[in-house]
Amino acid sequence: MKATVGVPLVLLLLAASCMALSGASQAGSRTIIVPDEYPTIQQAIDNAVEGDTIYVKKGVYVENPVVNKLISLVGEDRDSTVIDVTAGLKVQSNNVTIAGFTIYDGYDGISLATNYCNISGNKITNTTHGIVVFGYENSISGNIFESIGLSSAIQLNFANRNLISGNYIVSCVEGIQVWQNSTNNTIAENTITDCKNTAIGFQYSNDNVVIGNNISGSGLGTSIYGSNRNRISNNNYVHNDVQFGANESYYLTFGNNPSINNINGNFWSDYQGTDANGDGIGDAPYVINANHIDQYPLMKTVAFSEQSNGTSEVPGLPDGANDNETNAPESFPISAVAAVSVTFALVVAAAGLIYLKKRKR
Repeated sequence: MKATVGVPLVLLLLAASCMALSGASQAGSRTIIVPDEYPTIQQAIDNAVEGDTIYVKKGVYVENPVVNKLISLVGEDRDSTVIDVTAGLKVQSNNVTIAGFTIYDGYDGISLATNYCNISGNKITNTTHGIVVFGYENSISGNIFESIGLSSAIQLNFANRNLISGNYIVSCVEGIQVWQNSTNNTIAENTITDCKNTAIGFQYSNDNVVIGNNISGSGLGTSIYGSNRNRISNNNYVHNDVQFGANESYYLTFGNNPSINNINGNFWSDYQGTDANGDGIGDAPYVINANHIDQYPLMKTVAFSEQSNGTSEVPGLPDGANDNETNAPESFPISAVAAVSVTFALVVAAAGLIYLKKRKR
């Protein structure tokens, strides 16, 4: 079918919208194609200016890119655009987008020490760590993590108000680690399965939301250590060796108080209670320990289409069940959510720019 002139114009408008969301200047921004214009991703980055898009064609690129300026780095096809790293891909600038790559065989898949970045639609496999985040208001969404060999698929360190959503994590040692005073993060609608150790773990981190996740077949579904006021609701805990762990015996030897978190409205595959009135909520609570009790355990697994969209309210529970003695975590910023929604548009827009370049030749 012959392309019409109108289609590329629409794609250009989409590209402009993506740059506006990231805060990039639209004036003079361009698309750089690898390997057509530069043979390596790093050379393209070095020759880019703020606001440019680097579009990487299918192929295997053996390098460790350092993204140190505000750009969008977009792969042509996730499964066929491969970065074979050793140290990993490093993001050192705010407002960067990374989308559409397989990142393979390195120490870190992606290390992120910045803010307002969007990492989505990638596959990270056979690395020691998946994505390590130091920063705030980043979006890590729609990625696949497989066979992360030593640590976690996603690790948050001193990281606040980040969105971790829609990721698929399989056969990793750890799933998502929320560590070192990471607060007000939202972990929503991820699938985490077959992790050797812990699917989601909290250590010295407060006021986070974990909602609408499928957590299955792992050594430990969720762990709590020195962490308070986290809200864990509307998740499916299915056939983990230990569904939920809050063993803080060593932590308490230093005179600390036991952690207290809000855990309500989850499905637990080992729940033995009944539902006499048929409202879908178990008549007896699911008891983890004295400080962690799910008062409203669900009788059936929650389908993704029925889950909450990362809000702190759990639908269908009795009045007051969503209340907490403390304030709910801060809402995730709308700019990051918007960035997730336009990732596909960014990829398509880059393709449209390439189309225009070819028409000019």
